[in-house]
Amino acid sequence: MMRKISIPLLLLLTSITADLPRAATHAESARIKVTGEILDMACYLAHGGKGPGHRKCALRCAEEGQPIGLLADDGKVYLLMADHADLSPFEKAKKLAGSQVEISAELVKRDGFTALTVYDIAKK
Repeated sequence: MMRKISIPLLLLLTSITADLPRAATHAESARIKVTGEILDMACYLAHGGKGPGHRKCALRCAEEGQPIGLLADDGKVYLLMADHADLSPFEKAKKLAGSQVEISAELVKRDGFTALTVYDIAKK
């Protein structure tokens, strides 16, 4: 009798605990639209580089592989990431460094980072 109860109980506990590590490691995410300026993160973090006067530098830094971000109209700064299935919106974002844009993206938060996976982008 004890063996019949133990096996179903063991299977139940295994299925419950198997999901715990996976749930703890998933990032929190949501689909959103955000407007703001595409930044090259290296200059922005080092010396506050942004705005129309910084556009040429931002384009060069993005082209050379520096990480890019978005300074949203509400003052929040997001790291921008490419969608693994379609890199083209992210590549377009790099070419718009220093410009005002609207981005359709997935908001992702993990371990203190807030990022946007870019799905669509348009210059404002």
